[in-house]
Amino acid sequence: MIAAVIAGLLVWGGSGIAGAASDGPIEIDVMVSHISQEPGEIDPRAKRLDEKLRSDFRYESLKVLSQRKVRVALNELAHVSLPDGNELKLRPLNISDRGVLVAVTIEGSVQSDLQIPNGHLVAIGAGRYQNGKLVISLEPRF
Repeated sequence: MIAAVIAGLLVWGGSGIAGAASDGPIEIDVMVSHISQEPGEIDPRAKRLDEKLRSDFRYESLKVLSQRKVRVALNELAHVSLPDGNELKLRPLNISDRGVLVAVTIEGSVQSDLQIPNGHLVAIGAGRYQNGKLVISLEPRF
């Protein structure tokens, strides 16, 4: 059920290969989407996200609300405003061969540290929004 997205974190492989530590800033592709059981389209910009969510969650529409690249250095805090008035906070803590360790906070719903390999996609349920749910996807590049 879609409600499981709120509590769950989904991690799956992308096209990148985990790399060695980097001294430069980390670029994180942040996509904020809305999924709903109301009839509608699947936004073509979210094709990869839809392919991963579709087998585990029921929804009829998926719309990308915003996309942006966040450049952030280790131990620096990045802020992304969400359409529900909450805020996403990202703080890269460490880079290793296994990926980047990122502290992720979404006001009112999620607080977690995630190890994300370079180029892999992580989807996070971010709470209820307009007859559906917000889903945030993160994809680091370093």
